[in-house]
Amino acid sequence: MHLLEWIQRKIGLLIFFFTFVHSLSYDVFQKHIVNNSTITNKEYHVLTQYPLPGADQLTQQEKQDFIKGAFVFSWEGYRTFSWGYDENRPVSNRPINTRNGWGATIVDALDTLFLMELDSQFEEARNYVKYIEWKQLKPEHEEVQVFETVIRYVGGLLSAYDLSNDDLFITKAVELVHLLLPAFDTPTGIPYQYVNFRTGIPVKSGFPEGASCLAELGSVQLEFTRLSQITGNWTYHYTGQRVYKTFQSLHSSMPGLFPHLINPDNGKPVGDYVSWGGMSDSFYEYLIKQYIMSNQQDMEMKEMAITAVRSLEKYLVTSPQNHKDKFFLATVINGIQVPVMDELACFAPGALLLASRAISELNDIEILATKLMEGCYTVWNSTKTGLAPETFGWKDAYDGHTVVGRLTDRCKELADTYGAFPTTSSYILRPETLESLYYFYKITGDDKYERMAWDIFNSLHMFCRTSSGFSGIRDVDTMYAVWDDRQESFFFAETFKYLYLFYDTKASESVSFRQWVFNTEAHPFRISNRAPPKIVEDRKTWYNTSFKLLKMFFSLLYSFISPFFRW
Repeated sequence: MHLLEWIQRKIGLLIFFFTFVHSLSYDVFQKHIVNNSTITNKEYHVLTQYPLPGADQLTQQEKQDFIKGAFVFSWEGYRTFSWGYDENRPVSNRPINTRNGWGATIVDALDTLFLMELDSQFEEARNYVKYIEWKQLKPEHEEVQVFETVIRYVGGLLSAYDLSNDDLFITKAVELVHLLLPAFDTPTGIPYQYVNFRTGIPVKSGFPEGASCLAELGSVQLEFTRLSQITGNWTYHYTGQRVYKTFQSLHSSMPGLFPHLINPDNGKPVGDYVSWGGMSDSFYEYLIKQYIMSNQQDMEMKEMAITAVRSLEKYLVTSPQNHKDKFFLATVINGIQVPVMDELACFAPGALLLASRAISELNDIEILATKLMEGCYTVWNSTKTGLAPETFGWKDAYDGHTVVGRLTDRCKELADTYGAFPTTSSYILRPETLESLYYFYKITGDDKYERMAWDIFNSLHMFCRTSSGFSGIRDVDTMYAVWDDRQESFFFAETFKYLYLFYDTKASESVSFRQWVFNTEAHPFRISNRAPPKIVEDRKTWYNTSFKLLKMFFSLLYSFISPFFRW
């Protein structure tokens, strides 16, 4: 009798074990998707998943399968409930348009589909793109934001072309960019924030003085230059480059660093808020990447990048109190350093590492980049979910003050133990730390960065996976998190792409940093030898100058002889 009980128990344990292992297979992301169109508030509370095995317990192929499975699961959720809309709400399973209703998720995900060799899904997405009509917009979507449209739509189309060599994607990109160009018809060349696609009239932002964001005015250049290289029409390139004339003459107390708002009519700063975080970040990223994309020929971008990085090192880099082993990037407001940083700014470690290898004058910056990388990852590792907050603060190294004043007991514990604490506790599926980890992994070859990335994916799996995709959460430092029911297109373009490239050597080598540059939405562009035709531009300048001189000459001549012809 005892023997029989022993056998039954062993069989039961075996059944449990194999069931559990099966639940961790690729099929864990292929479960039936249920329509939750009438969801209650209670159902927004996270249903925590079982954790996946650790990085050292799985092969590279198994980890690749998990991530690809998660992507396919989310893609099928989007197809089922929100095809043709910009996003799927992955908790309530409802569509929403946030990027003018052209299907942002489809265009943003094109290159990820291609790299994952999801051929039938890529072909379906291509057929959708073929019939996009950029001017067919509902009244509430007529004002098109230039920056988001360029990095997501134009960037996605260019990358899809560079990977597939399908001319359809360039045709659609050219159509779209021509509708965006009126935004750059300003006294300084700095674009207004929007263009009304019905009227063709550029529209200023709602910021003071109608100011344009630093990141937005400085994050179209990779896309416009690549479009020029492919089409041979260098109008796009020169349009993007014109904005830098303002910054060549703009005085800054921190050379190379600029306030996050600029008046597009006169080129003057609006306020004095300086950071490498939101509204500024990709301006600096594109200085570095334009130099690389030019085959290291664009000396203007090189010098601007060097100046910006040296000022970052001098004015923004800081360590938390009692944590000298890690670095963060402070914000400077009216000349005063404030101990707060965006997760968005965690792109910086990867960009700085890239700069240290591409620009000999910045070789020494790799140490700084490594400490920033440790700082960014620590913020993820410190919370109860293993996910990073939107913004975080720390105790100032000199006097211990913080951006929020007196700390709660929990924030004090985090500050003392890890060096940082959340100041905005939400997480919206952002990829920036994963992006930097990928740069470190590919450039240094150190496996520890891959293990860090897997831990982040495990946290995404546990806390963000819903019935039809992945959702952001409202508080990263609680085990009882609440979903926000948002799954932005960048989750497919960036977060999934960087995760996947850690584990697919063939795919990552096909977009190697030696031959490709990634835009700020993780869309890879091929590095080309095609440079802008300087002679043609010089000739154009000569013609314009000659025309102005002739006009002045005839004006003077007329003023001289006209009195003799008066009656």
